[in-house]
Amino acid sequence: MSSSLDATLTVAPTDDGLSLSLTVENAGTDAVDLSFSDGQRAEFVARDAAHGEVVWRWSDGRMFTMALGSETLAAGESATYEGTWESPPAGEYEVTASLATGDTDAAATMMVVVPADE
Repeated sequence: MSSSLDATLTVAPTDDGLSLSLTVENAGTDAVDLSFSDGQRAEFVARDAAHGEVVWRWSDGRMFTMALGSETLAAGESATYEGTWESPPAGEYEVTASLATGDTDAAATMMVVVPADE
Protein backbone atom coordinates (compact mmCIF):
# COMPACT_ATOMS: atom_id res chain seq x y z
CA MET A 1 0.00 0.00 0.00
CA SER A 2 1.25 3.45 -0.88
CA SER A 3 2.31 5.79 1.91
CA SER A 4 0.41 8.62 0.25
CA LEU A 5 -2.11 9.13 3.07
CA ASP A 6 -1.95 12.32 5.13
CA ALA A 7 -3.73 12.26 8.48
CA THR A 8 -4.96 15.29 10.43
CA LEU A 9 -6.47 15.29 13.91
CA THR A 10 -8.85 18.05 15.01
CA VAL A 11 -10.00 18.36 18.62
CA ALA A 12 -12.72 20.81 19.65
CA PRO A 13 -14.44 21.35 23.02
CA THR A 14 -18.16 20.65 23.25
CA ASP A 15 -20.68 21.09 26.06
CA ASP A 16 -20.13 17.49 27.21
CA GLY A 17 -16.48 16.81 26.35
CA LEU A 18 -14.25 16.82 23.29
CA SER A 19 -15.17 16.27 19.65
CA LEU A 20 -12.43 14.38 17.77
CA SER A 21 -12.08 14.22 13.99
CA LEU A 22 -9.56 12.22 11.98
CA THR A 23 -9.31 13.38 8.38
CA VAL A 24 -7.35 11.16 6.01
CA GLU A 25 -6.43 12.52 2.59
CA ASN A 26 -4.99 10.62 -0.34
CA ALA A 27 -2.10 12.89 -1.32
CA GLY A 28 -0.88 10.48 -3.98
CA THR A 29 -1.76 10.07 -7.63
CA ASP A 30 -3.26 6.56 -7.35
CA ALA A 31 -6.40 5.43 -5.55
CA VAL A 32 -5.85 3.89 -2.11
CA ASP A 33 -7.99 0.98 -0.89
CA LEU A 34 -8.65 0.85 2.86
CA SER A 35 -9.63 -2.53 4.32
CA PHE A 36 -11.39 -2.85 7.66
CA SER A 37 -11.89 -6.05 9.67
CA ASP A 38 -15.14 -4.80 11.25
CA GLY A 39 -17.36 -1.71 11.45
CA GLN A 40 -14.75 0.39 13.24
CA ARG A 41 -13.08 2.92 10.93
CA ALA A 42 -10.91 4.93 13.34
CA GLU A 43 -9.43 4.74 16.83
CA PHE A 44 -8.83 7.61 19.22
CA VAL A 45 -6.54 7.14 22.24
CA ALA A 46 -5.62 9.60 25.00
CA ARG A 47 -2.46 9.12 27.05
CA ASP A 48 -1.49 10.99 30.18
CA ALA A 49 1.16 13.45 28.94
CA ALA A 50 3.33 13.05 32.05
CA HIS A 51 3.39 9.24 32.28
CA GLY A 52 2.31 7.97 28.86
CA GLU A 53 -0.40 5.73 30.31
CA VAL A 54 -3.57 5.22 28.29
CA VAL A 55 -6.41 6.96 30.14
CA TRP A 56 -9.10 6.68 27.47
CA ARG A 57 -9.70 4.66 24.31
CA TRP A 58 -12.68 5.51 22.11
CA SER A 59 -13.43 1.88 21.17
CA ASP A 60 -13.54 0.62 24.79
CA GLY A 61 -17.04 -0.61 25.59
CA ARG A 62 -18.27 -0.15 22.02
CA MET A 63 -19.67 -2.81 19.74
CA PHE A 64 -18.88 -2.86 16.02
CA THR A 65 -20.52 -4.78 13.21
CA MET A 66 -18.63 -7.99 12.50
CA ALA A 67 -18.36 -7.51 8.76
CA LEU A 68 -15.39 -6.85 6.55
CA GLY A 69 -15.48 -3.44 4.94
CA SER A 70 -13.52 -1.35 2.52
CA GLU A 71 -13.36 2.20 1.27
CA THR A 72 -11.44 3.62 -1.67
CA LEU A 73 -9.96 7.10 -1.64
CA ALA A 74 -9.29 8.47 -5.10
CA ALA A 75 -6.32 10.79 -5.62
CA GLY A 76 -7.00 14.03 -3.75
CA GLU A 77 -10.03 12.58 -1.96
CA SER A 78 -10.41 12.61 1.81
CA ALA A 79 -12.55 10.93 4.46
CA THR A 80 -13.31 12.11 7.99
CA TYR A 81 -14.06 9.89 10.98
CA GLU A 82 -15.56 11.26 14.20
CA GLY A 83 -15.39 10.37 17.88
CA THR A 84 -16.38 12.00 21.17
CA TRP A 85 -14.60 11.88 24.52
CA GLU A 86 -17.32 12.59 27.04
CA SER A 87 -16.42 14.30 30.32
CA PRO A 88 -12.62 14.01 30.16
CA PRO A 89 -10.87 14.76 33.46
CA ALA A 90 -8.77 17.91 33.70
CA GLY A 91 -5.18 17.35 32.59
CA GLU A 92 -2.76 17.31 29.69
CA TYR A 93 -3.05 14.48 27.19
CA GLU A 94 -1.37 13.18 24.06
CA VAL A 95 -4.28 12.24 21.80
CA THR A 96 -3.66 9.96 18.83
CA ALA A 97 -6.13 9.21 16.04
CA SER A 98 -5.49 6.39 13.60
CA LEU A 99 -7.27 4.41 10.92
CA ALA A 100 -8.53 1.06 12.18
CA THR A 101 -6.91 -0.85 9.33
CA GLY A 102 -4.20 -3.43 9.50
CA ASP A 103 -2.55 -2.44 6.25
CA THR A 104 -2.34 1.36 6.43
CA ASP A 105 -0.35 3.53 8.79
CA ALA A 106 -2.30 6.79 8.85
CA ALA A 107 -2.22 8.49 12.23
CA ALA A 108 -2.02 11.95 13.76
CA THR A 109 -1.14 13.03 17.30
CA MET A 110 -1.57 16.27 19.20
CA MET A 111 -1.32 17.57 22.75
CA VAL A 112 -4.64 18.50 24.37
CA VAL A 113 -5.16 20.38 27.62
CA VAL A 114 -8.47 19.90 29.45
CA PRO A 115 -8.87 22.79 31.90
CA ALA A 116 -10.21 22.27 35.40
CA ASP A 117 -13.77 23.43 35.99
CA GLU A 118 -13.89 26.82 37.60
